[in-house]
Amino acid sequence: MELINPGHFLMGVRADTWYKLLRENRFAVRPEKIPQALLISAVSTALSPVAALEKVVYDKRIMASKPEKDPVFVLGHWRSGTTYLQHMLSRDEQFGWFDPVNTVVLPYSLLLGKVLTGPVKKGIANGRPMDNVQYSMDLPMEETFALLTQTDHDIIHMIAFPGQFQRYISGAFVEDLPPAELAKWRKAYDYIIRKLTYIKDGKQLLLKSPDNTGHIPVLREMYPDARFINIHRDPYKTIRSTVHMFSTQLEISALTRPPADVEVLMEDTIISIFERMYRQLFQLEKTFPDNRYADVAFTDFTRDPIGTLREVYRKLELEGYEEARPRFQAYADSQKNYRKNRLEIGPRLIRKINARLGFYFDHYGYDRMEEEEE
Repeated sequence: MELINPGHFLMGVRADTWYKLLRENRFAVRPEKIPQALLISAVSTALSPVAALEKVVYDKRIMASKPEKDPVFVLGHWRSGTTYLQHMLSRDEQFGWFDPVNTVVLPYSLLLGKVLTGPVKKGIANGRPMDNVQYSMDLPMEETFALLTQTDHDIIHMIAFPGQFQRYISGAFVEDLPPAELAKWRKAYDYIIRKLTYIKDGKQLLLKSPDNTGHIPVLREMYPDARFINIHRDPYKTIRSTVHMFSTQLEISALTRPPADVEVLMEDTIISIFERMYRQLFQLEKTFPDNRYADVAFTDFTRDPIGTLREVYRKLELEGYEEARPRFQAYADSQKNYRKNRLEIGPRLIRKINARLGFYFDHYGYDRMEEEEE
């Protein structure tokens, strides 16, 4: 286990957010992770004056920034194909999105973006630890990693601080927050969207974070004319892959000790989040105007990405498909040699999925696996 990970997702966190996270977790950093915590502390403290100066210089312009069109949100649980879908859509040059610099070091990106490009590029050079997807400075990242630099109400914080992971689950369903805390979350989210809008010269934003699938009611209040694209996948593959993803990230990025029986706890937590997200989404599907919501099957998209996008653009009444089509095709061609992880799923996880997600199988017509004894 590395003592210091230069690509740790908290390396660009704002100092006030970082020290609040440490206080919430009683500074209970594992001894072997103290060098990592000290480095995050040193970087965030050193950059604190820059963050303050950036707000003084740019805040009036940032707060005045409002795109002509509300965002396009890519929805879907972790490991459902959201990254591939957003990457493909990002080839349409009408959209703006969170590039690595304006994600990882957002609090300082206007003043120090060019200076920090090198460290950011180095930090993402090894790609995602849980699969074979490579990061690129020319591809989007999830805005949750920009948001977590500004607020402690983000589900990804549970990876760094798994000892109190329940505290951060609220980041997936922010409507559960007390009114004052929800107002703070909305303010933080609105700020990063306005800042990116300013940086991207008012382009319509293309946004993707799996936790947004649980934020839909709040996002629709904030952006009433937004469009939503949900991508869904076989729940066995989705949940097994999500367990693998969070397990891998915990090994690399956890600063505090995880609770006992963390694997079982992780399975139960992921299935609970999945169930709530999709029970809510299936209720909300009925309330979207026809041109504001599209549903995409992962298998259809991977088999025919260009045809699937054509239908999405038609349904959502998005312009620009024909102009972007050659770039869609070029990106699809570049991914033909990509190989997904092949993960085995055990009988315990099959039983849990079957017990909780029957409604999801029924809604999309996925086949159930037979349960076997362990």
